[in-house]
Amino acid sequence: MIAPLLLLSAVLAVAQTPPDASMSTAPARTVTELKKDILGATGDAERGAAVDQLSRTAPVSAQDVSALFDLFSRYPNPQLRAKVMASLALIAQDSPELEPLFVTYLQQPEPAAQMFGINGAFRLHSRLALPLVRKIAERKITPDTSPMAVLHDRLIWSTQYEALSALSQWEPEKTLPLLRRQSQANPDLGYLLGLFYWRQTLPDLPKWIRSENPIDQQKALEAASAKIEPEDARATRAQMLAMLGDATLDKELRRRLALKVGLSSTDDEVDALIRAHDAAPDETTREVWATAVFVSRSPHAVPLLVRYAKTAAKPSFRNGARAELVELVGQAKADELLGEKTPAAPAAAR
Repeated sequence: MIAPLLLLSAVLAVAQTPPDASMSTAPARTVTELKKDILGATGDAERGAAVDQLSRTAPVSAQDVSALFDLFSRYPNPQLRAKVMASLALIAQDSPELEPLFVTYLQQPEPAAQMFGINGAFRLHSRLALPLVRKIAERKITPDTSPMAVLHDRLIWSTQYEALSALSQWEPEKTLPLLRRQSQANPDLGYLLGLFYWRQTLPDLPKWIRSENPIDQQKALEAASAKIEPEDARATRAQMLAMLGDATLDKELRRRLALKVGLSSTDDEVDALIRAHDAAPDETTREVWATAVFVSRSPHAVPLLVRYAKTAAKPSFRNGARAELVELVGQAKADELLGEKTPAAPAAAR
């Protein structure tokens, strides 16, 4: 699965990277200067420090943007590209003088140039670039975008996926029909439907998973695996609960929905999930409810975790319940609850 919009994943990665204290007192360096530092570094540590600083430095000029693009296009290393995209994400949104640069990149035939242009145009919400991003998103999808496809075809597909991801956030209402249409050719786009259009997409999952078309089936699973906002999980909880209890639905689809239900459940709702588990008419459905309970990380889940850790027929469920229990209450308490408390060593004879 291709990660949606490099810009967003790069921002998240950098947000979790603590500042380098050794650089905090150094004079601020521009993106252009940091590029020179990266290219001229004599060791991995020196280069890594410059790359990390680059990821926290905003480009402020056309020269800076050009420096970022040169790094992005010259070196296909995923970690470096993520840092470059993180820097690009810091560009001031009121920088209309930089829009023509991204238009130029979007007009180039190379996928790397187009991908860089998409991210820059999205950051600026450039009206000049929007038609070009839309044109990339509307391209006919290359039939084979699997890992076995030739590299060039996969790069073209990655760029198109990036364009559809950007447009889904830029013009969500206008993009939904296009994304639905394109997802009929490649099920990977189901992830974007789930990520950005969860409330509109959830009702379609039963139909897709029951379809005889493998693309529809996979699209349903991709959509169900998308990370959704807590408010979307709450708004669609009743629908998801109904699907969890539907024994005619695919088990893997229900399992992925169970993760969303469990993570968004209150303690009282976990109690209700346990009651549904105990009343389930078949083992598969009980396992689906158990999954929702286990991921809730609620203290109310402890009794069911103990039950599964002691008596579940499947070793994977016993081991999983044990691990969750230890994570929730600690090793010593888990051992006590499971009746495995190590007896104290006898006192030494005097």
